[in-house]
Order: sequence, then structure tokens, then C-alpha cells
Amino acid sequence: MVQRPPRRDDERFATSGRVATTALIPLRVFLGGTFVYAGLDKLLDPTFLAMSGPGSINEQLHAFALDSPLAFLINSVALHMPILIGLGMAALEIAIGLGTLAGWFFRLSAALGTAVALLFWLTASWATKPYFLGPDLPYAAGWLTLALAGDGGAWTLERWLAVREARPKGGYSRTALRRQAPVSTERRRFLKLAGWAGATVLLAGPSLVIGRIAAATRPEVSVATGTPKATAAASSVATASAAPTPAAAAGTLLAKGSQLTASSAVAAVDPATGDPVLVIKLPSGSVVAYDAICTHAGCTVEYDPGSVTIFCPCHGAQFDPARNAAVLGGPTVTPLAAIPIHVNSSNGDVTTTA
Repeated sequence: MVQRPPRRDDERFATSGRVATTALIPLRVFLGGTFVYAGLDKLLDPTFLAMSGPGSINEQLHAFALDSPLAFLINSVALHMPILIGLGMAALEIAIGLGTLAGWFFRLSAALGTAVALLFWLTASWATKPYFLGPDLPYAAGWLTLALAGDGGAWTLERWLAVREARPKGGYSRTALRRQAPVSTERRRFLKLAGWAGATVLLAGPSLVIGRIAAATRPEVSVATGTPKATAAASSVATASAAPTPAAAAGTLLAKGSQLTASSAVAAVDPATGDPVLVIKLPSGSVVAYDAICTHAGCTVEYDPGSVTIFCPCHGAQFDPARNAAVLGGPTVTPLAAIPIHVNSSNGDVTTTA
């Protein structure tokens, strides 16, 4: 039987398929590498795996719960075990990134990457307006593209293993390779599953053990306040007895003059609301104070004396303290709330005003 020569349309289709597969490699490397980096960054960042403080997973979850459509899940599940949530997310990102780069369970890894990016969009980026300023939806679109397209057999550990298994002992020969018996697909599946699971356990195992120890030793946290329940009652009594009346709030000391050097900031607490406050001495010598809750997603902002700006470490919002905390950039359009203050002309102490 005479075989028909390949049609030009078939060749063109095969060529376009190879071009499309090659064109997806930069996206694959970027997304896979980014997720590996993001997971490792979470595990190595001491502020992220903390129960409190700017940038901690606990504080971020509280901020997300303010406006996320998944607030009911955050309040009922995530805030009860924030350290485990942070560790689990880091391990998942690393597993997805490695699976994407190595080509093991590629479509599953890409589908999980899509789900994680959508989860970030519904939590971390939900308050970003307009939506295209947030990074998570573009990530979700990129992951979905990889999930639909597949790896095309390019740059995959599976293909490398298949070639290794089929390679003759005497050396590499394309003719010999074509004559080899087909590689067992069951063996390849087993190796893929074992390797993917092994890499995940190797990376996530120690982290989850540490997380379980941390969860077992930390006090149970009140979802409403983020404080240990063991001290919740005492804290509420102390707050009730120490809460200033509007008259008492006037004249409350926020910062001593000796603390405010040139272009510096002092962290304080607003006695009227309980919010953190930044008291800033500008290079011009004037003193200003602002509510330190970011108007984007509720993270605590910080002051950078080098650039004389207030910035949010969570999502990059920037404010100008010299111009009533006007927005300089980032995912918000609302300036920080100003705190009325009085500066003592003799000693420089900063107090609240009525």
C-alpha cells in the first residue's frame, strides 16, 4: 500500500503547533518561576509567618476580610489558623511552580495556578479599583492559557525520562531509538506521581510540621479582634475602663519632642479610634500626623524618610505626608485621614486636639 505524501496543510498545521508551543515557553517560565519565588519568599519572610505586625499573614487576612466577597470563609476558617494558611499557600505555590517548570502534571499545575490567582483576586486585589490595576486577574488569565494549551511536549521532565529510558547503552542513535520498544506509560505515570508528590512533601513537610507546632503552642485567637482569647476578657475590661471620653482624648500625648528628629516618624495610637497613627516630622520642620490604616485594604502603612513618603508594604500604595497624605500611586484614590494635633512650642511634644 502506497502511503500518500504529507499534505502541505498538515505540515503547516504541525509547524504552527510547534510555534505555538514555543511561544508559550516564556509565559510558562515566568509564571512557574514567579510562583516558586513567591512561595519561598513567604517561607523565608519572618514577618509573614507571624501572628501580628505589618505584613503578617494574620494582619493581611484581617484586611482582606473587610471587603472581600469571601469574608465569611476568612472569618470562619482562615483567621482560626492563619499560620497554617500561610504555610499551606506557600507550599502550594512552590508545588505549582515546580510542576509547571518541570512539566509534571502540567495541566493540573496550571489549573491550580488559575484557582490560586482567582483566590488572590477575590481577597488581596478585590478592593483595587479599577480592576485592571490589580495583578491577580492577569495571572489567572495566563495560568488559564497554559491549562488550556498544555505543555506540547516541550521542556518536560517526562520527555527527558522517556528519551533516557529508550537510549541504547552503546550511545545515542536516532535509528536505534526508533527501533526500541515503546516506553511503559504506566511506569512514566508512576514516576510522575512519585516525583511530584515527593517534591511537594520535601518542601511542604518541614513547613507543615513547624506550622503544627506553632498552632499547638499559640493561644487561640479571637476572630473579632485578633487578640488571644485568654486575654480577651481582660482586654475588654481594660479598654472599657481606659477608653477616653472625647474630653479626655484631647491633649493625649502621641509623641515626645525628643523622639522626633529631622525627617523621622513615631508610631502611636489614636485614643479616639484605637487605630495606629504615624507622627511625622517633615524635612521642613513641621509636624503632621495621619491614621496609619491604608485606605486600600486596611494594612498598616510605614514612613520612608529617604523619599519622604508614606507607603503600604502590602500592595504598594504611596502617600505624600507634606500634602495632606495625597495619593502618589498604587491601588487607592483616597488619602490617609489626618489626625488633629498640637505641638508644644517649648518641648516639641505632640498631643491630640479636640
